[in-house]
Amino acid sequence: MNIVKGLIIKDLLNLKNYMKSILCIIVFYILLSFINNDLGSFLTVFIPICFGMIGISSFNYDNLSKSDEYILTFPTTRKNIVKSRYLYIIVLTLVGTILGFVLSIIIQNMMQSTSTNIGEILALSIGAFSGMTIVQAVQIPIMYKFGAEKGRIIQMITIVAVMLIASGIIALIVKIFPISIESFFFILQGYEITIATAIIIYLISYKVSLKIFSKKEI
Repeated sequence: MNIVKGLIIKDLLNLKNYMKSILCIIVFYILLSFINNDLGSFLTVFIPICFGMIGISSFNYDNLSKSDEYILTFPTTRKNIVKSRYLYIIVLTLVGTILGFVLSIIIQNMMQSTSTNIGEILALSIGAFSGMTIVQAVQIPIMYKFGAEKGRIIQMITIVAVMLIASGIIALIVKIFPISIESFFFILQGYEITIATAIIIYLISYKVSLKIFSKKEI
């Protein structure tokens, strides 16, 4: 466990290269939120996505520095490397989700013309976190399989393909069962279903990535 913790700390130290950019972007949108009320809710979704993408960018650092080759000279396993990467990315996305949730509530409370709807903000936060987690579940195995450079191109193609397949499945379900698309998405809005789906997909992604990385030549 100490090895996994050390690997997570290694990735966290790389965050200092992004901190100024992150803070500037967040402050910029906070200021805009006081001009446009709708941007307060936008932060609820934007910040988790931003933090989630920064987590994925850790592959670029490891690719450039060849850190995996160095790490594997120590008494550790490939499983620890993959586990630490997944934990790092999910924790970073969770931090972004909480930050976006808190900032949205603060901004709405400060706007006298806007009544705070905590339930709506919570739903947006859970949706953003779960959605980003599912996207990451697709991205990470691709990064392990093809590397950071080639992986970015393939992941875009894959995400588009997944969205098209998902749309086809939804259309098929709606056609077979006598429910409207609005009713279908209303069912999916349940917190338990959304979170459970994201967790299952993320765990499957972890198993796939571990299998890919275990067979990969370093």
